[in-house]
Amino acid sequence: VCYNLGYLPGGTTDNYKETQTQTQTTLNSITDASLLLRVGGLLSVMTYPGSNLEESRAVEHFAEGLAMLTTRDVGGWRGYVDGIPEYDDGGSIREIVSRALARVVSEGSKKQTWRVFLHKPLGRPLSPVLVTAMRIK
Repeated sequence: VCYNLGYLPGGTTDNYKETQTQTQTTLNSITDASLLLRVGGLLSVMTYPGSNLEESRAVEHFAEGLAMLTTRDVGGWRGYVDGIPEYDDGGSIREIVSRALARVVSEGSKKQTWRVFLHKPLGRPLSPVLVTAMRIK
């Protein structure tokens, strides 16, 4: 399942920024997609921190949370979520990611395992970021 987040292409130059992906609906959708993927399935999300930093951070944390579903760290994936910083959003990213991962755990396969990668240019914090997550179990 492939996502290219951000502005709607093809809009007029006057209003193209009016139609943009939103953090909550994006996380709802990629949660649905992760629940649909079988073993060997790939979730690919291109985010744009320069146009929606909150959404980009939420996607990255959600994907890392998928990888943490099988962690042996104390606290498990919930411990990871508890460590998500508050940024300037009052903790809303942490809450959105927590709800999304809780849904994956409750509705998904009990032994699911994910390998997650973050692809971004070094030294360019607002450049596009590609997040990939492959379900391996």
